[in-house]
Amino acid sequence: MLAEAGIPAALLSDPEQRLGANSIARLLELSAERSGCESFGLLLAKCRSFAEVGPLSLLLERLPTVRDVVKALASYRRHFNDIINIVLEEGEISIIRIEILPEYAGTQIFDFTVARLYRNLAGACGGRWTALALHLVRREPQEDLEFRRFFPFDRMFSDSFNGFSCTARSLDIANPLASEPMARHASRLLDLVQFGPEEAPTGDSVRRAIALLLPSGRGSLDHVALNLGFSPRALQRALERERHSFGELLNGVRRDLAQQYLANSNHPISIISDLTGYTNSTSFTRWFAGEFGLAPQFWRAAQLQVTARAPSGARLH
Repeated sequence: MLAEAGIPAALLSDPEQRLGANSIARLLELSAERSGCESFGLLLAKCRSFAEVGPLSLLLERLPTVRDVVKALASYRRHFNDIINIVLEEGEISIIRIEILPEYAGTQIFDFTVARLYRNLAGACGGRWTALALHLVRREPQEDLEFRRFFPFDRMFSDSFNGFSCTARSLDIANPLASEPMARHASRLLDLVQFGPEEAPTGDSVRRAIALLLPSGRGSLDHVALNLGFSPRALQRALERERHSFGELLNGVRRDLAQQYLANSNHPISIISDLTGYTNSTSFTRWFAGEFGLAPQFWRAAQLQVTARAPSGARLH
């Protein structure tokens, strides 16, 4: 299976080796499918401890509050990988949202990522932080025992985002080992770690921003540019240097998200049209039929028929 996913087995001897995200995502989905285990990604995360975050754990456990931990995880996201984004939306009920570049997004990698994030947040404060609810776009698994064991709070499947909701007060929970001098030292050490350039820095950033902003109807060039600290024209020029256009990236993210929501959630078409940035389901249906040759409800029905014919235990994504 490693070979099938394009991962040379010899690379696994080095725990610091960075592997291709597409290969890892494919291996996780293959593993779940062939084992017949819907909770494969979650079980894999249970095998990983807080300390296995590596040098980043030295910083996280020295920061003053859970809020600071979330912000550090977002700032140092490349110490995990190049395809995720963590966003904190603060309010009386705060949201910790996880986005993965749509071309890599799959059920197992999202399960694995939210489980690792929960372990990191709880681990950094000695297990004292907990969420109000886990939110996942995926359908509820046929057997959710492992989810109930891992996440001792509400679990919301077929939701509009992946991540956690929590009280604002819970973000103020203090880390028992907090130390400003040691946190500053750990941060300096992390800043010394050199990563190669991301494959398409601006393009990837734009895709992440579109995926974050599209469900709220703010997936336009102006909103994405503001989110990334560009003027609209400067963002267009940066994309042109990478041989991208904003319209091409927007359409690609929209295609990926539409397929994910239709295949992996129970959302009605009207909700999916909102989540992909359309103001009404008629416009969404017209666009979807033009892209895929089928109206969304027929595309979803075809996917369900394929799933029903799949061997027992197989999971399509």
